[in-house]
Amino acid sequence: MAKDEPTYSEAVRAAAAEAAAALGTNPEAVRQRATGARPRAGNDGKARVLLDVDTQKDKAAPHKRRDVQPSDARTITTLEACIADLRSLLAKAEERAAEERSRCDSLIAETLVANARAAHLEGELKALRSHPVPWWRRGRNGGAGGGSRVGGS
Repeated sequence: MAKDEPTYSEAVRAAAAEAAAALGTNPEAVRQRATGARPRAGNDGKARVLLDVDTQKDKAAPHKRRDVQPSDARTITTLEACIADLRSLLAKAEERAAEERSRCDSLIAETLVANARAAHLEGELKALRSHPVPWWRRGRNGGAGGGSRVGGS
């Protein structure tokens, strides 16, 4: 027993906090045990109850509270379910992102092909413009030579 802890060898009147320290329990448990006993005010004005400390210690040691209360267990279960749902949503989002990346890659490839085709066509257009067809060759057949004569058959 530590030097700070009060020791009681007989029935004494004590405040709930002091009795709880002596009994190794909490003040609320002391108050519940003392129900029915007549409390008396001490010199400090606090209510004091008569407790037989030795008898109380001889009784079975008070059960220790578990670290996880039932409400905490329900909260943990709920949180674990939420985590599972979030993991599922994350997996779906990652799958969708992979599909979108694939779609993007295919659109980029198509764009590159279209740009190459456009560049080729621009080159052809530039070549055609640099060598214009003379006006007399521009006929009904698109200026490919052998134009029509005026007045003849």
